[in-house]
Amino acid sequence: MPIDQWPPAPDLQKDQLSFNFRGTRYVGHLVAPPAADGPRPLVLVIHNYQGLKFFDVDVAEYLARLGYVGLAVDMYGELVPADEREWPEDFQNRPDEVAAFQKKCFEGMVACDHDHEFFRALLQEWLSAGLAHDSVDSGVAASAIGYCFGGVAVLEAVRGGLDFAGVVSFHGLLQTGEDNSPDAWGVTRPPLKRCENNYNTETVVVIENGKDDHLVPDESRQKFYQEMDDAGVQWVFHDYARTPHGFALPPTIGPPGHLAEDADRRSTMNMLSLFRELYPQVTQNVVSHNAAGTSIPR
Repeated sequence: MPIDQWPPAPDLQKDQLSFNFRGTRYVGHLVAPPAADGPRPLVLVIHNYQGLKFFDVDVAEYLARLGYVGLAVDMYGELVPADEREWPEDFQNRPDEVAAFQKKCFEGMVACDHDHEFFRALLQEWLSAGLAHDSVDSGVAASAIGYCFGGVAVLEAVRGGLDFAGVVSFHGLLQTGEDNSPDAWGVTRPPLKRCENNYNTETVVVIENGKDDHLVPDESRQKFYQEMDDAGVQWVFHDYARTPHGFALPPTIGPPGHLAEDADRRSTMNMLSLFRELYPQVTQNVVSHNAAGTSIPR
């Protein structure tokens, strides 16, 4: 559902994309500029650990209002049903429901981030599905943005050599499958299934990170810098002072949303700047607020 600050935009194209992949059905949501504008570059939107939900679709619409094709992808499929990806109502008084919700979501995340080949192959499947849509300019490389788990995903796409012009990670972890926090919810974590890296050194990597993000310690930063430099990847790292994990997510999605408007505004503007650089053929429209409801200057 569009956020309150956006005017009606009935000419936007909206479509549902779905496919079966390795025995699981996945459903995503595509939002594109009016058909009269012609095909536009594709930007994948990758959800946080909760799975694909209304916020991610709103981000896809924000991108379409800007002038790109936004595709909110589903990385969990039936592991986390579409109607079970939001925090329980009155969660403070329902600890058992919260525990069951968290366990299910973390199991979906672990299924991806502990199997690098599967993770990358599913991302490629979504990229191929998006590029095949009539609204998309398949003659230019797509981009991808991700939140938390989605930030992990966009970096995994770079490590896997997927054809992205640029990726943006919003408060995402920097290493895949190496965080132990899901153990608190009783999730059985299988051994990591690593695979060979084939870095796409043409991809521009932009990291938007809260300095006080407890999931991204200094050791993780240094490891990321060294990895990307050794691989020859182009990267930019923005740290935001006194800013926690989840700073770009609205509180409407539940406790993971720790919206910090200044950091959200500046990180959004960095993303817009990257897209202007990557897609100079697209006139970027002015949209007063992003999908979290944060005002964005003209």
